[in-house]
Amino acid sequence: MIYDLIIIGTGPAGLTASIYASRYKIKHLVIGEVPGGLITEAHSICNFPTEISISGFDLMEKIQNNALHLGAEVLNMEKIVKVEKDGEIFKLYTESQKEFGAKTILLATGTKHKRLSIENEEKYLGKGLAYCATCDAMFFKEKVVGVIGSGNSALTAALYLAEVAKKVYLMVRSESFKGEIAWVDQVNKNEKIEVMFKSQVKKLLGETKLEEVIIEKNDNEEKIKLDGLFVEIGTDPENFLSDQLKVELDRDFIKVDSTQKTNVNGVWAAGDSTTNSNFFRQVITACSEGAVAAYDIFSYLQKKK
Repeated sequence: MIYDLIIIGTGPAGLTASIYASRYKIKHLVIGEVPGGLITEAHSICNFPTEISISGFDLMEKIQNNALHLGAEVLNMEKIVKVEKDGEIFKLYTESQKEFGAKTILLATGTKHKRLSIENEEKYLGKGLAYCATCDAMFFKEKVVGVIGSGNSALTAALYLAEVAKKVYLMVRSESFKGEIAWVDQVNKNEKIEVMFKSQVKKLLGETKLEEVIIEKNDNEEKIKLDGLFVEIGTDPENFLSDQLKVELDRDFIKVDSTQKTNVNGVWAAGDSTTNSNFFRQVITACSEGAVAAYDIFSYLQKKK
């Protein structure tokens, strides 16, 4: 089957683009590996205009339900592993060996967690080391945990973990936080959170699971016993299809113009993986880029008729 548009990514940008595509009567398919995208891991979102406070999972469920109500065809738990162009049609192949065709493509692949890139990181993954507080916090009820990071994701992870854990160490490599003042204020007021500035985790230790970490603080090494460690040091753009499509990148982000168009004819990009929105990584900016892209794709397809 040949679609007018295939959207790769089921996060805010991809699903918002789908909503607009449905309203423009564009025959499209949404394919995503992670239902709802990385934002589903967010414990609490307090700056989306329609919500006082909502979890990332619940917000994405609302957006996806809207897309489905308008007639979207959504294929979750599928990863596109290969894209090639055959004349005017893009051919897309999934990990499960499904094949699809499309006149246009929207890359809404979002971001992936940054890794610590230190020894034994893979060894302890799922054995005390985690990248999602929302997913794994309940495994550490009344235990001692650490959070690495200085931005909003680290601040909100520490606050959420403080609701279940006995103690939370918040390890910040720099001398200050980089997140919103509202979250910083809450962290500073929480007696269960101990903030450690100018601290960097150097080693992970434990027999069969993570038991302690060695941190470097003010040029001195210190050992801290932990039951769990949550890595919240930011994200990198998920641009795994860029090489195949020969899409131009800027600092690993997909370079787009004001209409979300890439340098490749028939390919657009939207959301956290792009150079737009002044690199301001928010749900609302991702939604905006998805809407802008869908409008421009509609205009492009109309001219092709």
